[in-house]
Amino acid sequence: MRSFKSINLIVLALSITEVPVFANAVFSIEEAAKKGLIKLSFKAKGGHVGDVIEMKIKNLTNKKLDLKIEAGRILDSKNNNEQDLLVTKSEQFFVAANQLRSVNVFGMCCQAHNGSPQNNSDYEVGKMADTNLIKLAYYIEKNKYYSNHTAQQAVWTLSDNNSLASISGGEKEVVTALRNFVSKLTGRVIPPYDITYNRESDNHVIGRATKIEGIFDYSVPVNGKVTIGIYDANGRLVQLLFKDISHEKGECKLYYTFRTRDLNPGTYFARMNMGESLQKEMKIEF
Repeated sequence: MRSFKSINLIVLALSITEVPVFANAVFSIEEAAKKGLIKLSFKAKGGHVGDVIEMKIKNLTNKKLDLKIEAGRILDSKNNNEQDLLVTKSEQFFVAANQLRSVNVFGMCCQAHNGSPQNNSDYEVGKMADTNLIKLAYYIEKNKYYSNHTAQQAVWTLSDNNSLASISGGEKEVVTALRNFVSKLTGRVIPPYDITYNRESDNHVIGRATKIEGIFDYSVPVNGKVTIGIYDANGRLVQLLFKDISHEKGECKLYYTFRTRDLNPGTYFARMNMGESLQKEMKIEF
């Protein structure tokens, strides 16, 4: 027969093994859900960026739970036509025993060729994103770019391989910082132009480049007539910027808009010609 002391030791040992499950432990929502400690539901609020999700957490235990959702985690859309979301702001919170709690989640879309999340769309917890997206999510969090649309463009450069030129449209300092950060992450060169992508569900493909804007630097060696146009990889003229314009010798800058809405993605060239002679060429990719 076991002694009273032995029974006490067994009880104590069992208690010790149970303590780490709750005491001083912070669970990710994925881990807590897998352990059966919580029940989760996610509803989109509509839109690409910012306060995009309402997360409800039901504590299924009789203990208070300390939980977290990490920047860099993916929330999966249950509608395959709507974008998944990348969490861009970490949250740590507790849910009392047997209680239901609601938490606002900040994130950004990460499937540029799908539609924008609609209000009340269903989501579910997904895995952590790949390394570069996690690093970008932490960078967005650190700089408080939670609702910044330029940062959203940066997310799409990683999730959908959009050009770094699409990181545009915001404050110059923010654009420059985000382009430099993503360039260092990926080793990709920053182009000397800006790309605007289509985001609407019209007759055109979502995620297609609609226009490119930039500066074309060129030098005119002698006084003469200059023609500048944009050509495809086969040498076909796709957009004439100007033709046979009288130009004095010297250094010049041309601010241009390249309409790409109805063109296939690929490599194009801005070319400055004098007569039949090519004087300057610049590659444009989208």
